[in-house]
This record gives sequence, structure tokens and C-alpha cells, in this order.
Amino acid sequence: MTQGLCQLFRLQYLARAGRSLHMLLTMLRRNRLRSVLATLGVFLGALLLTLILHVLESVNIMLETEARRLGSHVVTLTTSPVDFVRKSSMLADNGTETDTSLSETARSAEEPTEEERLLAESLGSENDEDWRTAQAPKSASLTVADIRVLEEELLQISAAAPFVLVSGQAANGTILGNCQLLGTTPAFPALRHFFPAQGRFFTHAELESRTRVCLLGHSLAQRLFGSRQTALGKTVTVDKCTLTVIGVMEEKGMDPSGLRLDEFLILPVTTYCQRIAKQDHVSGAWLGITSRENLQQLERDILAILQRRHHLPEGKQDCTLAFAEQVDEMVTNALKLIRTLGLIGSGLSFAIGTLGILSIMTLLVRSRRLEIGMRRVVGATRKKILLQFIAEAAFLSAAGGLIGVATALLLCALIALSGILPGYFSAAITLSVLVLSILCGILAGAHPAWKAAHTDVLQALRDL
Repeated sequence: MTQGLCQLFRLQYLARAGRSLHMLLTMLRRNRLRSVLATLGVFLGALLLTLILHVLESVNIMLETEARRLGSHVVTLTTSPVDFVRKSSMLADNGTETDTSLSETARSAEEPTEEERLLAESLGSENDEDWRTAQAPKSASLTVADIRVLEEELLQISAAAPFVLVSGQAANGTILGNCQLLGTTPAFPALRHFFPAQGRFFTHAELESRTRVCLLGHSLAQRLFGSRQTALGKTVTVDKCTLTVIGVMEEKGMDPSGLRLDEFLILPVTTYCQRIAKQDHVSGAWLGITSRENLQQLERDILAILQRRHHLPEGKQDCTLAFAEQVDEMVTNALKLIRTLGLIGSGLSFAIGTLGILSIMTLLVRSRRLEIGMRRVVGATRKKILLQFIAEAAFLSAAGGLIGVATALLLCALIALSGILPGYFSAAITLSVLVLSILCGILAGAHPAWKAAHTDVLQALRDL
């Protein structure tokens, strides 16, 4: 019995809703031009809002990708000047060095002068600490092993490429070319998004065996050999070390830090350290990170590991980190500008659409005064009149919003297919715009509906 009554009420409700919808469509067909004009305002608002928000997210993805390419997800670790040397690394009176471990100390890469040595010894006479203050250039303590430990111990570091970067000169017979010598590892191309245009990059096997191979920057290859294709397989000489050219890098120009990448001569870091420079330390490393979160904690972890491995005193560091603040600032400012302009534009569009519905519904109420009066005479309540006009406004705005959202998504798909921006779709944005369209219609139709519900019946019938 109860189920039968529920089903009966449900059928009555559906029948009433069907009659209301039929009446609504009939009224809209009678006022096609006005209905189209009212729908057009919301259509444009929904179109612009959906399009702007989706394009904004696509631009966000593109800028994030570009920021990665420029290095925002790459931390640069470099050695820094130190103001201390290890006591066991100080020179004895006869000029001999008492400590032979270069990689495990934080001593200077250059020998201190006699005056600096005497100053350090005089400071040491006041205390028995193992560390003495002295004038020193950059530390020579960072090694490939240090970088490997950082990569293994810190999960936020996804890849690492130690490097040595110095000015040098390459020769092809009698043809000379000034260049930047870059000793690094096979992880370099992916980290710096800098790949060979001709030939190949050196392998891990060539890195481990200190093979005499190299890659030339675009401009350097042109200067030494006349063309990139001619350079492949030829040899160049760097500090009496003959290197075989196995690749030519793509044309890149200048990176954000000011390095002329097309002037690079890239070779295995082991080849440079062992065969050319005869050293066991590196200039620094590029560290790829998985995210930009907790960078301060990452910096503390990196410096703590290096402090432990280099046996540094408390509060002393021989390395510094750079987190590409300029790239972050550029991306942040661009996104703020795009977001601000997008919100302003979409807000104005929806405001115009809402005002359009308000004006059209006001005209509809005035033109349908006789209809309203006759409905009141046959028993329609003010509530029914109010709900009818609100439903008409909501239907108009919903139709305009739906068409606008569909058109915007179609345009977004065309933009993605053209390759201008990466593809992006958000169900949350789509549903939010549809809900906002309906709310705008209800808001815009509330006042005209209230006026319709409070129409003077006698005055409306007199107009007959």
C-alpha cells in the first residue's frame, strides 16, 4: 500500500514537471529572439570562463615544463671559498706537505704563503683545535664519490651529474678555438636538456674507462671543422691530450646563467681529471630533484652529508647550493599575471551574461502580464508564478552554459591538437562552470520572477 502511494506521488510529480517543462518550452518558442539573446550572454560567459581556466592550466603545464628545461628542478652544487685549512694539511718548515689525502680534507687548492702559514700557527698556539684559520681559495674537496653518496642517500635527488668547468683551448691541427671544457657524466643531457644533434653522447663504459672522446658545441664544431658532419670521427687536441669527436651538440645559444653552450667541449669527467688535469676533485654537480618542496631541508641534508664526509668543523661549509630562484620568479610572475587577467575577463563575461538574462526576463515579464493575470484568475498561486519564471531563467542560463562549455572544450581540443599548448581537461572546472551558469540564471531571474508573482491581476486584465 505504501509503495503504491509512493509510486502514485512520483507519477504525479513527474506529470507536473512534464507539464511545467512543456509550458516553459512553449513560452521560449514564442519568444525565440529574446530567448536566444538571453542565452547568448551566458553562453559567452561560460565559453570564456571555461576556455580561460583550461588554457590557464595548459599554460601552467607548459611553463612548468619550460621551467624544468631551464633548470628549476636542477640544483647546482659548487665548491665555495673556505676560511680554514686542516692542521695536518699545513706545510711543514721544510716545505713538504704532511697530509696526502686531498679528497678527505677541506684544505685549499693552493699552497698558503709563508705569512699565511705563520698566521695560522700563531692562532693555533692559543688552542689545540684541529682547524686553523687561513686565507684560502675555493675548496678542492668535492669528489665524484661525494656526489654518488648524495644520490644514494637522498630520495629527493633523482639524478646527479658531477662536472668540472674550466676555460681551455681546442686544436684541429693548426686551427685553434677557445672553448669551455666541461667534464661530466652521461646524466648531463637529460638533466640540462642539452642533447647531441649529430653523433652520440659518451656512455658509462667510456666514463669508467676514461676514454679519450668528446662532443663539440655547435659553434666550436663550425670553427674547427667547418660543419657538424665533418667533425664526426675527427680528433681534437686539448692540453696535449687527443680526443675523438663522437658527437656535436644541438644549437643552444646562452643559458640563463650566461654560459655559451655552443662553445662547449664536453668530455667524460674521469678523462679530464685523470688524463688532463691530474686531479681527483670536481667543480660541482647538477642535482636533479623530484619536487620543489622542502628545499631548505634538502639543502640542510646535502650540506650535512658533505660536512660529515669532508670532516668539517661545526658551522663550516665548503660548498654552496643554487636553486634557480630566477626561473622560479619568472614562472611565478607569469602565472600570477595570466591568472589575474583570466579571472578578471571571466568575471566580466559572466556579469554581462547575468545582466543580459536580467534585462531579457524583465522584458518577458512585461510582455506577459496578460498571461500572468489569466493564470492567477484560474488558480495559479504567486509561488507557482515565481517558480515558473525562475525555472525559465535557470533553463536559459543552463542551456547557454552547456553550449558555452561544450564549445570551449572543443576549442581546447583543437588548440591541443595544433600543438600550441598541451592538452588539459578538468571535470571539476566543467561542472563548476555549469553550476555557476545555473546560479547566475537563478540570481538574474529572481527579481523579474518576484515582479511577475506580484503582478496586479486587475490591472493586467484591464490591459486585455
